[in-house]
Amino acid sequence: LLLFFMRLMMKKILKIVASLVLVAALGFAGLVGYLWATEYSPNGVESLQVKKQGNSEIAKVGTEYSALNWNIGYAGLDKDEDFFMDGGKMVLPLDKTHVEENLKNITEIVKNERANVNFIQEIDEDSKRSYNINQVTAFDEALGLNSILAYNFKVRYIPYPLPPLGKVKSGIYTATDFKIENARRFQMAIPFTFPERLANLKRGFSVIYTKVENSDKHLVLINAHLDAYDKGNSGKKAQMKQLLEFIDYEYKKGNYVLVGADFNQSLKTLTQDEINVVPKELWRAENFDKSLLPVGFKLVYDESRNSARLNNKPYVKDSEGTYGFIIDGYIASDNIEVLGVETLNQEYRYSDHNPVKLKYKLK
Repeated sequence: LLLFFMRLMMKKILKIVASLVLVAALGFAGLVGYLWATEYSPNGVESLQVKKQGNSEIAKVGTEYSALNWNIGYAGLDKDEDFFMDGGKMVLPLDKTHVEENLKNITEIVKNERANVNFIQEIDEDSKRSYNINQVTAFDEALGLNSILAYNFKVRYIPYPLPPLGKVKSGIYTATDFKIENARRFQMAIPFTFPERLANLKRGFSVIYTKVENSDKHLVLINAHLDAYDKGNSGKKAQMKQLLEFIDYEYKKGNYVLVGADFNQSLKTLTQDEINVVPKELWRAENFDKSLLPVGFKLVYDESRNSARLNNKPYVKDSEGTYGFIIDGYIASDNIEVLGVETLNQEYRYSDHNPVKLKYKLK
């Protein structure tokens, strides 16, 4: 009799386990199906909507201009935060107030710098991680400049880690007082395969064409944010190849070309020992291969100050386990005279990156 009851109980347990496994499998299949059905699948080249808000300038030869390049970390990676992908523990920012205060200060800094061109990366339009605050609208209202947005990250629901990242709608934003003739998004290589691809970034670079006074040439303004967590840097290498081929093509047409980007590579060439300062299990910035730059181009960055920090812990200047990189800067064609470049010392108060300001002239 006891044996009978034991067998009966075992059957019930197996049925419960089988039911739970079936429910989990169906749930996973349903999630994959939902993400597949709603997957962001951009075309190779797409036209971008231009928001015309302010007075439009025509680029002039010999006039001093400025550009500002800043990965704002969706206003959620300030000095008090860490991030799970960098070896930290946090998935979402501490609270909505942090994001609101960061965004307010970031837009104020950008506005006060009065750059003719602003290259902004990692700006959220509608994401759980930034409490669904429309940061694009905040920038448009603060700057009042002509602007474009190109999506890099557009997923209805990211199911990992815990708590889940949830919805992400984010991209790269460019605002300028130059007249925008047209604007396009160019899809870059995607290093992720199915099903990981469904809930991951699909990066592209954005391009603005603006006319140069008394000339048939254009000033070509390019905003880019290359992959960070691609295995073996395969994504970055393929993306860099596409970007460099494109700028070479535009330069050979006689145009002026300026790229503002978070390259996610060390722009300052480091020795292997310098790279190894960051523990192997954490994210490292490998060297930008300067030999790949096309003839007629230069890499422009401030060698004196780091432009980004690792989010393995909240930021305390010079504390143990604090790591910094120079990964943000510009590529300029040699018909653009570089007058100066400076990484503004914001001490990562509102973002895990500092803004990089460029002064330049068209020759």
